[in-house]
Amino acid sequence: MRSGSWRRSLWDADPLSWFTTPNLPLAAAGLVLVHGVVVLGPFGQAGSRPLVQAGALALAVLALLWVHVASRPRRGEFTLGRALVAVALSATALVVSAVGYRGEAFALELWWAPLAVSLLLLAMLPYSTVLRLALLGGLLLAVGAAVTLVLVVPDDPSWPPLSTVAITLFPILIGALGGIVMIRAITVALSRWSERPLEVAPAGSADDELIAAVDQITGARIAPATAFIAAVLERGTVTRGDTVRAAAIADRLRSELTGEVDRTWIERVADGRAVSVDDPDRLAEGLDLAQRTAMRALLDALLGDPEQQLGSARVELRRTSGGGIAVALRILSTLPEGRRETFLAPYYVSLRSTVENLRWRSGPVTAVEFEVVGTGGGRTAVQRTPEPGSPGGPVARDRDDRPSA
Repeated sequence: MRSGSWRRSLWDADPLSWFTTPNLPLAAAGLVLVHGVVVLGPFGQAGSRPLVQAGALALAVLALLWVHVASRPRRGEFTLGRALVAVALSATALVVSAVGYRGEAFALELWWAPLAVSLLLLAMLPYSTVLRLALLGGLLLAVGAAVTLVLVVPDDPSWPPLSTVAITLFPILIGALGGIVMIRAITVALSRWSERPLEVAPAGSADDELIAAVDQITGARIAPATAFIAAVLERGTVTRGDTVRAAAIADRLRSELTGEVDRTWIERVADGRAVSVDDPDRLAEGLDLAQRTAMRALLDALLGDPEQQLGSARVELRRTSGGGIAVALRILSTLPEGRRETFLAPYYVSLRSTVENLRWRSGPVTAVEFEVVGTGGGRTAVQRTPEPGSPGGPVARDRDDRPSA
């Protein structure tokens, strides 16, 4: 899964988290506007053509507003074409600003345009993959270098040409590299989190206790081999029977280790908890990271609460006639009804944004069924928030599931 994180955006990996913070491009636009006005006004960097600088600033702000509008959840995927529109507007702002300073020296370290370009990369970060952000950052770096060498260096002898280019490109480079590292780190972390077992160490446990637990499991697994080797060493000779027994022990260890590696991610999640998995065809591996994250978060919310001592779940996966994957979850939770409903609403929204034909029934037994069409994992989620009380929504309950008085 982690190898695919180069082609996965933060929105693809966890649409719910980024759905709750949708105003990053708008905040970046406000910051660019305030910074530009301060630099051009009180700091006196408008030059002899203030209207040109004002027009360039308007283009830079427009680029960020475009990202805000084009990335709204109901507009679907923030495509490469939409991103290139924003890049074109921001690059034009950089060129126009440099033209406005043509023929005169200005304080290069106070130039507002490179910072505006860097903030554009930040605004597109949640909706871009590592490869896409690298491409867009490379384009903006190339434009910045060309503009600096052609329009800025000839008019500013106070800095060496290489230093001038470095000062101009530094904010853009930081925006591109910082965004790439952030996308990669978060998508890898989400992938690891979605596959870790539900059973976690209690808060405050010491590292040596965790090490001791791992040593105990490993020691129990290799105990027969250790005892056999000790017996052979004590005897000092190797018989034909020892050879046969050594082969049998090796086969058993190989089978155990191979079975551990071949477990699906949902089986690793269920390890140590009352979660049964019925997936004979290993279809769980066909779910993408966003779908895994949504399922894992739901199981964590209802079964991972430290205050409840009981709870169980069953997960079934089957291949549909159309080639997709049908998933059914049955979760018995001991959480009180109010807390359970509070938990369910956001996870319903998250699942609804990543799967097809979602059917949800809430009650003492939470029943969730959905289908995954295709297994490529390249589809970007479109957020669809249900109306309150709608059939199948998080507040719709099956009265038959309620225990009778």
